[in-house]
Amino acid sequence: MEEILILQMGGTIDKDYPRTKAGYSFEVGEPAARRILARLRPSRSIITKIECLCKKDSLDVTDEDRSALLEKVTAATQSRLVVTHGTDTLIETATFLANGLKERGVTSKTVVFTGSFSPEKFRDSDADFNVGVALGGVQASSPGVWVAMNGILLAWDRVDRDDTGQFVPRRRSFAVTV
Repeated sequence: MEEILILQMGGTIDKDYPRTKAGYSFEVGEPAARRILARLRPSRSIITKIECLCKKDSLDVTDEDRSALLEKVTAATQSRLVVTHGTDTLIETATFLANGLKERGVTSKTVVFTGSFSPEKFRDSDADFNVGVALGGVQASSPGVWVAMNGILLAWDRVDRDDTGQFVPRRRSFAVTV
């Protein structure tokens, strides 16, 4: 089986309690994917490597960070990658990556973005479920950029967020001419 590269961008999935005495907000910590994989115990045929690209809340992710992700994905020896990312700008980063890969003519990579609405450290977090869907999705999907959230796996250009923040299939608008 081919190795899957998991890249940490940060976001809620990786958030941890403050480590400073007067800390008042969550801090992005070590990749939650390590702890999740230990609990999920995926098939021994699934080989993963985890790397940290950045540790930011997704609202703080810049185009410079997105460019670094594009460089990493392009240069990776792996053709299957999972990116953990904050939910607020996940679709924006997936769009940036998909467009960048297209511009470079990179057609051999399958990249699945995922994250969570509550930190992996929380008891009722959706992190384990979403990472599990992403791992299955990255192995089953054709090359391209995908989003695995809320039990769905959709191409980057076919996903939206609804009023509640859930990731949902993008609705198509049809123009009616009379």
